Amino acid sequence: MIVRSVIALALVALPAVAQEDTEPAAAVAPETSPPPEARPDDADAPAAREPGAEPGGPAFVAPGNEVAPVDAGPPMPDRIAADPEALAACLADLDRLGVTYEVAEPIVAEDDADCGVRNALRVTGLPDDVALDPAAHLRCDAARALAEWTEAHVIAAADRLPDRGRLVAIEQGGSYVCRRRNNRPEGELSEHAFGNAVDVIGFRFADGPPIPVQPREREGTMAEAFQDAVRSTACLYFTTVLGPGTDASHADHLHLDVADRRGDFRLCQ
Repeated sequence: MIVRSVIALALVALPAVAQEDTEPAAAVAPETSPPPEARPDDADAPAAREPGAEPGGPAFVAPGNEVAPVDAGPPMPDRIAADPEALAACLADLDRLGVTYEVAEPIVAEDDADCGVRNALRVTGLPDDVALDPAAHLRCDAARALAEWTEAHVIAAADRLPDRGRLVAIEQGGSYVCRRRNNRPEGELSEHAFGNAVDVIGFRFADGPPIPVQPREREGTMAEAFQDAVRSTACLYFTTVLGPGTDASHADHLHLDVADRRGDFRLCQ
């Protein structure tokens, strides 16, 4: 009787064992899923770093290496340091254009090592004795773009304005500043944080009233024509041009920057 009971219990348990063995396997994602489509970067998007570069700090040293690390200067991202030959060529361009500037000390943000300008310039004057007011701290590439745009288009557009005389100053409301995009507390750093951007807030003339940057859609004035002309031509020199009509945060200035994007993509709104 005991043997028969054991055999009966074994037969009852068999279906349960078979059921556990035939549970469907969890779904596995295919290994050949297509990658997401690439999109153009947004305004103020940071440039791509060189492979292996780390933001703010010396190169990686394997544990146990007794060689003392080389002092690489202030802790800054590699992207804000210019290639020496490219920097020399850029400075030569500034001299040729008649830009008034001085080489400044490297800018370091104590509370954010990702901000800063290693090869900083303090720019006070643009071609044809046009002042930059107040002085702007910029990288050379941004200063060159500003100077070339001023020489080729802003001065020429100003000459078409009646009763104002020559352009004497471009007023700027922000160059280098360590902050996030649109002054938000979190998110990607603005190109201002690397000396790659300048905010133009107005234009001054020898005789007539200044022209501030402001919404002018369908105003029908020469001031509107001037603002539209300088804004549209800025995209030939800067990779980002934002201003009135883009959003509320750009209603009173032209944000101009030289952000490095894939394929030289330009964002002009």
